[in-house]
Amino acid sequence: MIKLKKNRVTIIGGLLAVVAILLLFSLIQCRHSKMSLTSIFNETFRNTVPHFPPEPFSTDTFAFADKSRNLIEVYDNGAWRAFEAKLLACLTNDKANVSIVHIGDSHLQADFFPGELRRCLHHTFNATQPARGLIFPYAVAKTNNPNSYRVAWNGNWTTRKALEQQCHNLGLSGIEISTADTSATISIKLTDNDIPDYGGNFLRIFYGAEAGCLPPVPQIVHDSNCAATIDTNHFCISWALPRHTDSLTLAFSNVDSLHPFCLQGIALTTGKGIEYHTIGVNGARVSSFLKCDHLTAQLSVLKPDLVIVSLGTNDSYMNRFDSVGFCAQLGQFVGEIRAAQPNCAILLTTPGNNKFKDKTLNTNAVSCANAIKLSAEKLNCCTWDFNAIMGSPDSLDLWNEAGLITSDFVHLTRSGYKFQARLLMDAIMADDFWLKNSLSDN
Repeated sequence: MIKLKKNRVTIIGGLLAVVAILLLFSLIQCRHSKMSLTSIFNETFRNTVPHFPPEPFSTDTFAFADKSRNLIEVYDNGAWRAFEAKLLACLTNDKANVSIVHIGDSHLQADFFPGELRRCLHHTFNATQPARGLIFPYAVAKTNNPNSYRVAWNGNWTTRKALEQQCHNLGLSGIEISTADTSATISIKLTDNDIPDYGGNFLRIFYGAEAGCLPPVPQIVHDSNCAATIDTNHFCISWALPRHTDSLTLAFSNVDSLHPFCLQGIALTTGKGIEYHTIGVNGARVSSFLKCDHLTAQLSVLKPDLVIVSLGTNDSYMNRFDSVGFCAQLGQFVGEIRAAQPNCAILLTTPGNNKFKDKTLNTNAVSCANAIKLSAEKLNCCTWDFNAIMGSPDSLDLWNEAGLITSDFVHLTRSGYKFQARLLMDAIMADDFWLKNSLSDN
């Protein structure tokens, strides 16, 4: 009996030793893989940070995505660390503020990708009454509007986009609507179901005009006593609102044929927490935003700590891709961003793999991704290689079968853009900075 008990103890002890080794190995693996957002924040900050809302999948769901490539390559360590430090401050300081500006094409205009990333950031960093940031009334321009806000309007409006040859005095949004109709109005209602408190108590309207010219100032219906401040150097009109609001109506009764109002963007902010501004224009290329004369002036108003540039799909969606010309344009665009905010971090993302209309693979997408990565290193920017994360171009069919990319094999589905946003969120939070600051709290 004694011998049997000793054997049993030896077996149990051996099993416990194996379990301990496996746990230690898993911990080492987590540290070397830098862990995912959910494993760091939902465990380490369990008592201070709310969990993400339930999701049908996590970033570990789809095996064909190469998650070993899901990382941020940092070539401007000082700017990126400053951005991370300001993010961290939002966890403990109610007055801390971070401004993020995301610039792109049709992958952004519908706001599925940036909208999910915005929600992830606000959930993770415990935002109360979060700012919605920059929006544009795309519906008035007769193009697709994000479903996170509704737009209603009256009167006659005309549209200009940065895709056109003649786009003098366009601004940050790359698109403009204008009116000379005294009966014109625009109403906006934020309708994000996941974060019902989206809004702001500080309103900015960006406008188009010749330098130094005063625009006809819109009236805020129901808050007509608010005094407007006109900044002709930055083509911006601002109001301090009496309360946090998720809706507003603008009237333009003081316009005429000689003095139309040219609306280039609307920003509702709070001056605290994370402000995530999205700029997307269907069909846009890097060269499109280089035509926007007011971009630098208006971008400086938003004071970005991070600018994310998600362009390249339309630049490379052609038979011949000029990588040298593209890199030159990208360098010029990065220069304009730094002219607006010299010390901000800049993250260049690569376009995903795609197919032409005849369903043949567009190999230029890989060439464009490589050009962006080379430019990022040369320009001291950061880069996130979504093209590599998607896997080989042949994996597009797997993305389609999984319901992540549409039948045009260019645009992702809503689930696909949500997956993309979760991947980028994990990449942002997988840095050693978060391991050091999170693990030190335990």
